[in-house]
Amino acid sequence: MTVIERLYDNAWYVANASPTARDLLAADVTRAWMEREAALEDARRATTVADLNPARSALALSLGNSRQAGYDRARARAAEAARCTDIVLGHAFTVKRDLHPSGAMGVEISSCTLLRRASLTATGRGETWHALLFDPQGRNHEAFPTTLGTDPWDAFHRACEWIVSGRI
Repeated sequence: MTVIERLYDNAWYVANASPTARDLLAADVTRAWMEREAALEDARRATTVADLNPARSALALSLGNSRQAGYDRARARAAEAARCTDIVLGHAFTVKRDLHPSGAMGVEISSCTLLRRASLTATGRGETWHALLFDPQGRNHEAFPTTLGTDPWDAFHRACEWIVSGRI
């Protein structure tokens, strides 16, 4: 994947992060499903007529297949947009937050378009945030640990910046 493709993909994720954009994607899924159902019904009618016309059947089946593909694409776009939960520094991320009963916190951050990811942990409120940073395309394929300070907001943003830039 080229840098331009990643920038385009990220721009798509950012543009589709708003609730309005997600509603439009959901409407596309519904519209594509309705078109698919209509095309399948046309194909059923075309194959069951008494004077079966092979060209009409082929056309109806072809339209049914294209509508099915359109429906699948609409569902895939909606699922991809829903996968990205946060936009930070103009980049789309999937963020999973865990609060343990003991007060410990964990945050998993992964880019929607890059392979780098970070795992942040703190043993409690006001404690130091520790990070395991994963860069499968870097020189060292192993995860490397670092400390990001006690401010959770700063630690989160520093981890996101590392994912985007590769610099901590």
